Amino acid sequence: MRLFAPDITKKLCRTCRNDSKIVTLQGENRETPQSNNRQTHMKNILILLAALAFVPVRAQVQNIVVHKADGTALRLDVQGIDSITFEEVPKWAHRSQEARNLLSYLEENVGKKILTGTHACVNYNTSEADWVFQHTGKYPAINTIDFIHDIYSASGSWINYGSTTLWRNWVNKGGIMSAMWHWNMLANNGTDYTCTPGSEDAQTSFRPSAIFSPDTEEYKTIISRIDQVAKWLKPMKTAKVPVLWRPLHEAQGNWTEANPGTEWHKAWFWWGIDGPEAFVQLWRVMYDRMVNYHGLTNLIWVFNSGDSKRWYPGDEYVDIVAYDFYNQDLSTMHRWYDFFQENFPGKLYAISEFGGIPKVSELWADGQYWSFLIPWYDYDRTSQPGSDAYKSTDHQNADIDYWTDALGQDCVVTRDELPAFR
Repeated sequence: MRLFAPDITKKLCRTCRNDSKIVTLQGENRETPQSNNRQTHMKNILILLAALAFVPVRAQVQNIVVHKADGTALRLDVQGIDSITFEEVPKWAHRSQEARNLLSYLEENVGKKILTGTHACVNYNTSEADWVFQHTGKYPAINTIDFIHDIYSASGSWINYGSTTLWRNWVNKGGIMSAMWHWNMLANNGTDYTCTPGSEDAQTSFRPSAIFSPDTEEYKTIISRIDQVAKWLKPMKTAKVPVLWRPLHEAQGNWTEANPGTEWHKAWFWWGIDGPEAFVQLWRVMYDRMVNYHGLTNLIWVFNSGDSKRWYPGDEYVDIVAYDFYNQDLSTMHRWYDFFQENFPGKLYAISEFGGIPKVSELWADGQYWSFLIPWYDYDRTSQPGSDAYKSTDHQNADIDYWTDALGQDCVVTRDELPAFR
């Protein structure tokens, strides 16, 4: 059998002489610069596993159970093990080369650089990024689209995610693409669509726990909607475009470890209303469908965290851990940064939405080394490019004074400063 231990051991070989019951473990044990207690613990388990397979104790040990980071377990029959080989697996081996290039770039620049970004105004455009350029002469590094209107998308319609012009123009000019999904479901009135859970007519009663019942129509709806979004992402994969993918955001809502509750009002979106177990399963099913079924290995999975690891899908399903900050001071944000370092060691950290936070110069001076930060859009400011409102330097979440400070920092990366990832 062959066990893979990425970034824990470079090479670990086992030689055995059954007649004298001698076991030799040889090679180099190498921990990565971002190694942590969990990695060290896993390394020791793997070495112990190799030893147990051939020492006399195997006569008393029937099974070895390896508990994986994603919560599952691997049970091994000791008597059935013939040999164990450890091989180095490249970091992010499950991602495409272009995605690994972007992840490596972000990792190499932790503490050195931070990327700027913008969200589309509502759905599928570069209105916010163009607004920043109009007033500063610089484009942010990242542009984020939102599949919020997926159910209305069609060729010739007012929204068409099937058109590739927007993202091709952005990446051909050196930018990074990011995507999210305000996943609307049919409202209780049977006509409208919404992602807000509840029993009122304009809300939806759709439950994420349907993910545990593959034979139901609700489950089939989940899969068909994922398949549709995957269809729009596939041309990016073909074009070798890495995508920062942030689905199922802000799942915890008002749910906290201190006051979890079970009421509907605790969740802001339907994918959080049944708690962490259903959410994690939904995330993993989406991951499996997009990555393993549709082959979207160019996606870089961004998990929007709250204060609890119970909602965390697992290391193999998440590349970047992010938080959305609104009206927070420097010390509060620093506590979140410390929380991420303690609870998600070895991951990259980002600010996926914000409004009303300290300037980039203050964050950086405070030792908060986020990989990127993206303000939320201001509909009144950027929904009508060319209008008088668009000419204003005011902004609900990040005005031009904020951008002037950001773009004046040596640590800030704009679109024109990015390397090629393809």
